[in-house]
Amino acid sequence: MKSLMVLVLMAALAAGGFMSRPDLEAHRANAQKVLAEQRKEGKGDSIGDLIGAVLSEKSDDFSDMFVATKYTVKEGDKVKLECWGAFSQFFCSTPEA
Repeated sequence: MKSLMVLVLMAALAAGGFMSRPDLEAHRANAQKVLAEQRKEGKGDSIGDLIGAVLSEKSDDFSDMFVATKYTVKEGDKVKLECWGAFSQFFCSTPEA
């Protein structure tokens, strides 16, 4: 009986995650906000970031899993930001240099 209850709870959690996972546009909006906050806090070289933003080629990658989503922002070959989304929440990190 306990295993049935655990199975039902896990199914409910998975269904909730599936219905509330963030889409591509929500990830893009969140990534712009996080990157703007990083520039505002002075992380990194502001002039170098400005030149890099103008000259380099930005690309993004979106992966949709059943319960979560992953969004990666790249500038050239360098990863600028990596975000995971689940239950309408975002968990972003910047890779170390």
